[in-house]
Amino acid sequence: MRILKIMFKEMKGNLRDKKAMAMMVLFPIVLITILGFAFSNIFNSNYTISGINVIYTDNGNKEISTGFQNFIKNSKEIEIKFDEIKNIDQGINDIKNAKYTGYIVLKDNNITLYKNDRNFLDTNIVESILKAFIDRFNVISVIAKENPAIIQKIATDDNYNFTDIVSLNRNKQPSSNDYYSVTMLTLIILYGSISGVYSIGEERTKKTGDRVLMSPVRKYEILTGKLLGVSFAVLLQSILVFIFSKYILGANWGTDIFTIFLIIISEIIFSISIGICLGFLIKNTNAASGVINVVIPFIAFLGGAYFPINETGSIVLMKLADISPIKWTNTSIFQVIFANNYGDVSIALMINIICAAVFIALSAYFFRKEAF
Repeated sequence: MRILKIMFKEMKGNLRDKKAMAMMVLFPIVLITILGFAFSNIFNSNYTISGINVIYTDNGNKEISTGFQNFIKNSKEIEIKFDEIKNIDQGINDIKNAKYTGYIVLKDNNITLYKNDRNFLDTNIVESILKAFIDRFNVISVIAKENPAIIQKIATDDNYNFTDIVSLNRNKQPSSNDYYSVTMLTLIILYGSISGVYSIGEERTKKTGDRVLMSPVRKYEILTGKLLGVSFAVLLQSILVFIFSKYILGANWGTDIFTIFLIIISEIIFSISIGICLGFLIKNTNAASGVINVVIPFIAFLGGAYFPINETGSIVLMKLADISPIKWTNTSIFQVIFANNYGDVSIALMINIICAAVFIALSAYFFRKEAF
């Protein structure tokens, strides 16, 4: 009950703060609108599949090799070029140097895909059709256990297709509005960490911290209440931005809103945890906010908040981008929306939650040692 009271107090305080509302709601809305319009010609949605080159090494067993050759033959219909190489180390190195879209290794009855993430759209085309091949081959393999003759039929019958033709249309590629609706929302959530700083700092400026500690409320209840209260406030502000971008600007947020908001909520908790931790660590609220304002633009840049980092063509920048939590958040959201790919969702959630847990633990440590 005491946690809930503290939570609602923090929520009301944040939602009544006109400056905070302008920063967290109006600012991203203006940015999405301006950037979406300004870069509308750069985000060309008339994408055609071309120049997708894939290398492969076939050390698979007879059945999987036969099926894979059918897979290659059918993939020519969507203009994907396959080249066979023998040296696995060379293939992996070529992917690291972004010479090919992907590298497929067949070994016995296993298939491994090495991806070049510089162009996530082309990579996901390859990944999607390879997944279709694997799914169908697994079904055929189960049937073959009951009827081994079917394997020979597959080898001679051209009607056994192991690929789904993946067609890309305008609605499956991010427009400028789509791109900046996601990246500006995740960016402003990072700035929500300032609300966490002020949640702790106001207890000093208003001289209420000592009175709170003299009450029956325990420190963990205060910390939990503040974390939940500020997080819920930022979530409500994020929902307003989401509604505007989706229903006013027509941004594509996909169909799996639940997963997208699960990622967003994890980022919110991570962001507020940083703010609360800095609020305890740095006694001067303005100084703590200054640290956030210095660090966030760099993290956001690496995370592709301002433009897709892979468009720079810099391998160094793309490797540096991996240290940015917002990079994984943005990538996982885009993958869910435009590729129906959930591979990065668990990574994004894990990074956000683990980082949040670290900052919460540090906050609890600082709070235990001293008051506000």
